[in-house]
Amino acid sequence: MARDPSPHTFALREEIDTALRSKVDFDSWSAQLKEAQAYHTRRDEFTLLRFQLIVGLVISALTLVWDWFAVPGQFDTAIAWRLFTNVPLAIFGLTILSPGQVREMKIVVSLNLISLGVLSMFLASYGSDEVMARYTMAASFILALSCLALPFAPADLKRYALAYGLITALAGIWPNPLPANEMALFMVFSSLLGIPCWVIARRNWNLRARAFLLDMRDDLTRAELEQNNELLRQLSEQDPLTGMPNRRHFERVVVERLEDRKPEHVSSGRLALMMIDLDHFKAFNDRHGHQAGDRCLTLAASQLQSVFPQEYGILARYGGEEFIAAVRERVPGETTRLAEEMRAAIAEMLVPVRDDSKPLITTSIGVALAPADTRLELDDLIEMADVALYSAKRAGRNRVEIIETGLDGDFSDLLQGERRRA
Repeated sequence: MARDPSPHTFALREEIDTALRSKVDFDSWSAQLKEAQAYHTRRDEFTLLRFQLIVGLVISALTLVWDWFAVPGQFDTAIAWRLFTNVPLAIFGLTILSPGQVREMKIVVSLNLISLGVLSMFLASYGSDEVMARYTMAASFILALSCLALPFAPADLKRYALAYGLITALAGIWPNPLPANEMALFMVFSSLLGIPCWVIARRNWNLRARAFLLDMRDDLTRAELEQNNELLRQLSEQDPLTGMPNRRHFERVVVERLEDRKPEHVSSGRLALMMIDLDHFKAFNDRHGHQAGDRCLTLAASQLQSVFPQEYGILARYGGEEFIAAVRERVPGETTRLAEEMRAAIAEMLVPVRDDSKPLITTSIGVALAPADTRLELDDLIEMADVALYSAKRAGRNRVEIIETGLDGDFSDLLQGERRRA
């Protein structure tokens, strides 16, 4: 059964491996490991205890028929005992307790079973020898069966068995004592049944506990693999130089948004895709060296990110000295203003080498504008932005050029016209 490990479970990985290698019993587990086991099994245990409480209530009601024939003089006592002990306990457990209260539910079920055992011993003292033997044997069988059925840890089961044996034995002594030989038979028979059943229950519990450890180790391994895969995916979608998203991440995100074109998921306005290219970067790189070029790219990325609205757009390094961005235009003219801010941010980032007004590094930006519910694919939008970028380069660089298109149909003619104009 696959489980989602809780945060503190990852710290127990070494303890889980040690417990599996050493094959230690549940009693030897650390408190933290027992707590993890209880955390992951509490709902199943609670459901099982509820079921056992219902079954116990039904059996208790059915045995009234036997009480009527076996000890008719104590039939009223048998009914009253059930009404004032078993029924309230069952109602409390079934209606008041929640799945998070497993320990309280275990106490309720234990008290319910002990109550049935006490009633059997009490009624035995008012029956014939044959009836007496049957009732005391029934009390012993309740102990044995409950040891096998209850989802108790070995230590809890031991406490329950001792409490059951002690309280039922007292019920056989007071208020109406059973004969000494009958009490001796009851104690011997209870021991012969209870001890082997407790040993079997303990072994079964340890086997289930080991199976839990194996499941938990598998779940932790799966969760660790998922985390590692997610980390690798993030690393594969991050540009190592600038730390910003790379082309792979950009394409995945934009394609997902373009594919999600349900009317309720498409905002109004237009979609803008920008190709951002640093002007004369190769010459800068050749003149000042690759380390200076890398610092220039890092600074350019920082400048672009400082003005780009991350909350409703995505900006990434496309490759080399090129960056790419996609953004939803919320109001007319917003894309133009944003592109100009990005161009100005690049132009202001480096001081000119000579004492003139020309900046050392500039950028040309090509923008493709399309309706938000456009049927164009990402490659189409990139091609449009590339054509706009080429126009900006031909027009003197350090500028923004925009190509706009309608919903569909005019894309090819538009590109051909822009290419001729460029």
